[in-house]
Amino acid sequence: MLHRLEAFSDIVIAFSLSELAFSLQVPNSASALFVHPDRYVAFAASFGVICSIWWLHNRLFAYFFVPDAVSIVLNFLLLASIVMVGFALQLFFRFEADPIATATYACSLGLLYGLIALLYAKGLRDTRLTVGADLRREAVSRGRRCAIVAVVFFLSILAYRLGSQARELCWLAFIPAVGALRIAERRRAA
Repeated sequence: MLHRLEAFSDIVIAFSLSELAFSLQVPNSASALFVHPDRYVAFAASFGVICSIWWLHNRLFAYFFVPDAVSIVLNFLLLASIVMVGFALQLFFRFEADPIATATYACSLGLLYGLIALLYAKGLRDTRLTVGADLRREAVSRGRRCAIVAVVFFLSILAYRLGSQARELCWLAFIPAVGALRIAERRRAA
């Protein structure tokens, strides 16, 4: 059962990555790539996000996933949110200035990282799994980082009155937040 779920998840993630490429439009001229790079930056960021989720998902399945009913449902919700990123990115491209489009994109990314954090937390609490202390610390750290990123994306939705650029800048808040968490974890480990 575990291998079938993992294979199915890999297929959905691969499909979502290719779907992102279909959301791009060929510009009218080659110079337009440099005049309006926003779409390509958003595409690259979304591609990176989905690739990072694949890596986190891979590590989760390798050590912390037990295929019980709750985990399977959470995994399918995660896969649905991965597919949703492509749709939300298309909305974001088409209606850049619309706060609903920006909020949809932020919500899809928040949901993505929130679900992976939840799956890590569930796996860490499962007594059927026995892993070493190093792997456990690594998983706790990954789960916390994902939770921070999820919270930042969800909170950025509240910045709707400040405009879409302010919301997008709020998204960068996860970088210092995750950095501070990593510094705290290293100090605690030392």
